[in-house]
Amino acid sequence: MVSIRANFQSSYLWRYLIMAIAGLFMALWFAFDGLVTYPKGLEYAEAYEQVAQNHTTEGERAKAWRELAASKGWPLEVPEKSARTIRNDIEGQYFFGVLSLLLGLPAAYLYWRSRGRWIESTEDGLVTSWGQRVRFADVQSLNKKRWDAKGIARATYIEGTSKRTFVFDDFKYDREALGQILRKLEAVLPEEKIVAGISEAQRDAQKALAQPNQNLSAASGEANSSSNDENSR
Repeated sequence: MVSIRANFQSSYLWRYLIMAIAGLFMALWFAFDGLVTYPKGLEYAEAYEQVAQNHTTEGERAKAWRELAASKGWPLEVPEKSARTIRNDIEGQYFFGVLSLLLGLPAAYLYWRSRGRWIESTEDGLVTSWGQRVRFADVQSLNKKRWDAKGIARATYIEGTSKRTFVFDDFKYDREALGQILRKLEAVLPEEKIVAGISEAQRDAQKALAQPNQNLSAASGEANSSSNDENSR
């Protein structure tokens, strides 16, 4: 028997990888700003506010600031933001850094977990790269409610004394190969066990029946068009 293998789609792997890189890069960016860049600005702002408290005129403040900044090797320009504003900015960097991690870490995990994943048919069922095995004889039902719209079908089967579910997802796995494995299951599954949808064999039969009607309609349309052309002459 020739086995059929449906590999994880490379397009989904790229999607996970891009999300992981973007999320982790932004998290590092926000962390650097929150831990290094903004704290430096906060130090300048707090020092300038102290200078402003000790000198009443603008000229005195500017002179005192230049002297202080020069002695410490700081920028001579007066800080544009207040210390309070910069503290809020630092909190914002932490907040957005955590959000970026919440995007990047799960995406990195999904990328790592999904690399090299596959689903393969066996003589009496299927097996997966992560160790899940399904005997088609143990399948109790195949729910195809989301198959047409989302490419997702759920097979409920018995393993020992437990009821388990296997998910066919042709958005994540090679569509043609996974469809062939699904057809193998449907071929041995009683019709009443396929719920919220029809089997792929039934779908093929419906398309075959519809095709002659479509051809007949097209031929009739062409004949009417030719007749109208003759009459117009």
